[in-house]
Amino acid sequence: MKVSEPKNLRPYCQSQSLLFPPSLMDFISNDDLCMVVDDVVNNLDLSCLYIKVPKEGNLTYHPKMMLKVIFYAYARGIFSSRNIAKALSENIAFIYLSAWQQPNFRTINNFRKNHLKEIKDLFVQIVHVCQELKMVKLGHISIDGSKFKANAANRQAYDTKRVEREIKSILDKSDQMDQEEDALYGPDKSGDELPEDIRDRKQRLEKLKQIKKKLEQNGGKKVNATDEDAVFMKTKSGINAAYNAQVSADEDVQIIVAAEVTNEQNDQKQLEPMIEKTEQNADASINILTADAGYSTPDNLGKLESHKIDAYIPDDTYQGRSHGKAVSPFDRDNFLYNETEDTFTCPAGKTVFFWHNKRHRGSNCRIYRCQECAGCQHFGHCTTSKRGRTIKRRLVDEKIKAMRTKLDSESGKAIYAKRKYIVEPVFGHIKSILGFTGFSLRGLAKVNAEFKLVAIAHNLKKIAKYGYQKGIGLRPMVAEG
Repeated sequence: MKVSEPKNLRPYCQSQSLLFPPSLMDFISNDDLCMVVDDVVNNLDLSCLYIKVPKEGNLTYHPKMMLKVIFYAYARGIFSSRNIAKALSENIAFIYLSAWQQPNFRTINNFRKNHLKEIKDLFVQIVHVCQELKMVKLGHISIDGSKFKANAANRQAYDTKRVEREIKSILDKSDQMDQEEDALYGPDKSGDELPEDIRDRKQRLEKLKQIKKKLEQNGGKKVNATDEDAVFMKTKSGINAAYNAQVSADEDVQIIVAAEVTNEQNDQKQLEPMIEKTEQNADASINILTADAGYSTPDNLGKLESHKIDAYIPDDTYQGRSHGKAVSPFDRDNFLYNETEDTFTCPAGKTVFFWHNKRHRGSNCRIYRCQECAGCQHFGHCTTSKRGRTIKRRLVDEKIKAMRTKLDSESGKAIYAKRKYIVEPVFGHIKSILGFTGFSLRGLAKVNAEFKLVAIAHNLKKIAKYGYQKGIGLRPMVAEG
């Protein structure tokens, strides 16, 4: 039996005309993230963008609008230009930020790619906004790195042999095609426009020659044809074409103060550049710095002294010591060094003599070897090498030892323990909350700018959370700052 509509229902009419058109702001909460993005961008100096706007020709979308849309998209975990364009017609927050304008995905992507330098400048400005809000103090800065996949397929990896093989194949096919055309048209005549596959083959040949040149420059390491700047690195999902993203985060609210991307696999060479970028961006000096063992080299520890930074950076033995791992009686530290004789004495009383010099982890080392290990009762425990136990002595080991002593103190342990609450959650937030696990753009310069967009998104969400916790909006916060 059909039941008629109840009488106590709210009127519902999709064609209802309104006397006064509603404002989009009526549908968005004042503490919504999009309002924070709106307020932050309105407080930025966009001169660097305005000077690039063409003075003639078709009207250009306002850079302020484009920035708001892109910043908000990244903060919501939307990185694809196509998905951003789609959101501009479906999501009320995007519609508000764009003021009903709908740039297509190509316009969004081109804006992102064509303003690499400007994005870096805007990142620094937002760091300054955080400083005005008392969210950045540089009292304790932590630095860390993480690998992110490049926008490149692993199957496009080329080594020297593969490049030469494919170049030969293309040249052989070209010779074959020339012979077929000579037979068809005559040796002195040409046909119509070259077929598409021939043009593509020639383009591919040029690309392969470029890759071959890069292989010669980097010592034969694999090159990815899709993104030549990407380097094959060990990631959680295996060996992939990737980049090494570096961040420095402030202790108080985990604001990212510096964000840089490199295509170097390890972190050793990134410490000093990150310190310089952090202090430059914040226009202030770092008081305390923590970083993991990947940054520990004698050279780095020496540079920290020159920067007058109170640093806490363990070497690769720290985890074992801090977790109570049993130290072997044949540990390197139990070999006594005789400075006069330039020899070591092992725990069994045998002499370990100088063997040769070696470069190790950025510093000069002297290598020592024992010649009496074969008949020793401790053979198999101290060493299993028939050539004998070897000992490395860095010429600047004193810095490593001093740092060990510093980190083994109760105060040192307490300070270093803060690191996992400062910088490690930053990458967790980027990967799990924002959903950023790999780059969309290609090339080191573009990837660097894209990661700064991610860092901006992270900082904007931190600003929103900070304001919510304080119970005030951005404008009052800025006024107070």
